[in-house]
Amino acid sequence: EVPEYDAAMYTHKKMKTNGQTALEVLKDILPVLEAQEDYSNDALFAAIKAYITDKGYKNGYVLWPLRVAVSGKQSTPAGATEIMEILGKEDTLRRIHAAIAKLSDVQA
Repeated sequence: EVPEYDAAMYTHKKMKTNGQTALEVLKDILPVLEAQEDYSNDALFAAIKAYITDKGYKNGYVLWPLRVAVSGKQSTPAGATEIMEILGKEDTLRRIHAAIAKLSDVQA
């Protein structure tokens, strides 16, 4: 289970993220992750990297909110896509939906 965490963790100066940008990125990338069938680390990273390139974002701008959403932590022994591979599609999507709800409450 994801530990209870503060939405302030989405704010990261170096990655140029905050609650609002994290909410936008998570909502925007959700259909990409829902459509993704192969939840291996390499396939997930390739899909997310294509999204990042298409949007013109920096890697951390997207990967930071994903890491916080799926782990509930700022520091993890693995990257976002590695955690997503371990969790699998169903748990990953459930955690991202929960993060979107959390951020939507804070932004409201």
